[in-house]
Amino acid sequence: AGSTMTANVCKKITAQLTGAIGKQEDVSVQLEALDILSDMLSRLGGTLYSYHSSILNCLLPQLTSPRLAVRKRAIIALGHLVLTCSGNIFSELTEHLLAELKRNESTSTTRTYIQCVAGISRQAGHRIGEHLEKIIPLIVQYCNVEDDELREYCFQAFESFVRRCPKEMDPHIPNVMGLCLKYITFDPNYNYDNEEEEEMMETENGEDEEQG
Repeated sequence: AGSTMTANVCKKITAQLTGAIGKQEDVSVQLEALDILSDMLSRLGGTLYSYHSSILNCLLPQLTSPRLAVRKRAIIALGHLVLTCSGNIFSELTEHLLAELKRNESTSTTRTYIQCVAGISRQAGHRIGEHLEKIIPLIVQYCNVEDDELREYCFQAFESFVRRCPKEMDPHIPNVMGLCLKYITFDPNYNYDNEEEEEMMETENGEDEEQG
């Protein structure tokens, strides 16, 4: 009886929570609502099945929120949602993330979308496997962008894919290994431009000595 009452209460407040999240008027209220929604989805995700579509539509716009804390909580909530949502809802989510990654509107939002893909992979595992053929080339592409934070999120996504979808990742392993070997020697605190300038100066000095 207690669990039935809890489920009924959750159903009644879901619409109010999604409304509070969508308004974006008061960030503190928004963050609280996202926390409560995440908790409900983690405990009673299946019970809220009929609300999954409206929850998804409420959460997706939060991934572009100017507040990083809102984005982070939206990713957590989506991670809980994919544990119990239907195949159609899951496909809708992944297609949205793919479209936004292709758009690459800003480095900041691209980082968020890659974090979201990795978060979904950690939670839903095998479910993202069938979408990897489209996702991997985009993540590889962003590995080559000169942004250390973005690159780190890309490798976190690869790690999650390898752990959760080893079979689907098998054909991509050589490519990922190549990227790992390329960047394992990269030191973000070292100024590689200075090294190139020094090499050029040494070459020029050597030529001057030969001419002298």
